[in-house]
Amino acid sequence: MIVVLMMINFGDKAVLGLAAKPIMAELGLSATQFGGISSSFYLLFSLAAVIVGFVSNRVSTTTILGVIAVLWSLATLPVLLAASVPMLYASRIALGGAEGPTAPMAAHAVQKWFPENARAIPTALTTMGGALGLAVTAPTLAYFIANHGWRSGFAALAIVGIVWAAAWYVIGKEGPYREYSSTAEARATSTSEERTVGYARLFTSRTWLGTIVAGAGAYWALAVSTAWLPTLLERGRGYSAQTTAVLVSSPHIVSAVAILVIPLVSERLVRAGVSARWSLGVLAGAMVVLAGVCAVFVGHTSGTVLLVLVAVAFGIPSAFYPLSFLMAGRISPVKQRGAVMATATAIVTMTGVIAPTVTGRIIDAAGGPAAAFDEVFLVSGAILLVCRIVGAFAMHPDADARRFGLRS
Repeated sequence: MIVVLMMINFGDKAVLGLAAKPIMAELGLSATQFGGISSSFYLLFSLAAVIVGFVSNRVSTTTILGVIAVLWSLATLPVLLAASVPMLYASRIALGGAEGPTAPMAAHAVQKWFPENARAIPTALTTMGGALGLAVTAPTLAYFIANHGWRSGFAALAIVGIVWAAAWYVIGKEGPYREYSSTAEARATSTSEERTVGYARLFTSRTWLGTIVAGAGAYWALAVSTAWLPTLLERGRGYSAQTTAVLVSSPHIVSAVAILVIPLVSERLVRAGVSARWSLGVLAGAMVVLAGVCAVFVGHTSGTVLLVLVAVAFGIPSAFYPLSFLMAGRISPVKQRGAVMATATAIVTMTGVIAPTVTGRIIDAAGGPAAAFDEVFLVSGAILLVCRIVGAFAMHPDADARRFGLRS
């Protein structure tokens, strides 16, 4: 159920980018104006993530996930009722506020069902739902948009969200792991006896700060790809709308594989006794550095090589997210984990406010998507590389957990 939820969640993120051409044509928008609408999605995204993260200290994640699924489905209504620039802003801002807490709350809910040494794959599958969502929904939404108008894509996602919420009301439950434990034993006891760590200490730990820096680079790639990759491929390289929709799916297929394989390797390293610093932080760093290098060289290639580099550059970074949630689980007590994950997500996703607008300005300044193609990928690659290298050196989850008295 949570994997499906994440699929719908990322479909909602992608639909505006897939409908960019007809929306810009109908409303007479420039690239900068459209980038501003894309960025507005993140205005309440971060704030909502923080608020709901702290609410999760007292309210079950089962309830929270059901409520936010209903809210984001309702957030589509302004666009369906009256298509205009103010309504697009209202819809995207409301949708961002409803979706902001989803990823950290989904990871928090899943981790309540598994002990620490068996969380990597379930957490990865949760994140992989987002990649699958983009891979599956991009061609589907493109079909609706091309054959039934761009509003039909928004309507389809709203209906699917309501159906999911109804099923979740029957199926959703809380897991038994309600205390911090590094063993394989379930500790289904009250969290009232679990020790707490001051949030000031948690939020100034090197691991938490490292995940912020590294995550910001990865989210830049995600925000740019969802807002601008369809336009860059269609108008910058001349692909048809339907072909572009298929090509846009390729990074998400790579992402789905990376999200599953990299945490699996990480979990095996942990079980072999390798420290979390190497099995989580450095492993993720190496993969995202590869993505950054690919992004830098995209503008100097064409044909099949270009498409492979795009797929790796925008697909690999998403593998960082399940590893960051696993690191958060290592440094925070269970009853504080939702707040720790959500606050990190809130800060990281603020990159989404900046990236689409900055990219839109680059495109307008260059005179269009074709002229700006090289520069957009060069900037994205440089940001990926710098953020990930800095983050990899900072993260040290086991050392922070020992400092907080959570591990021996």
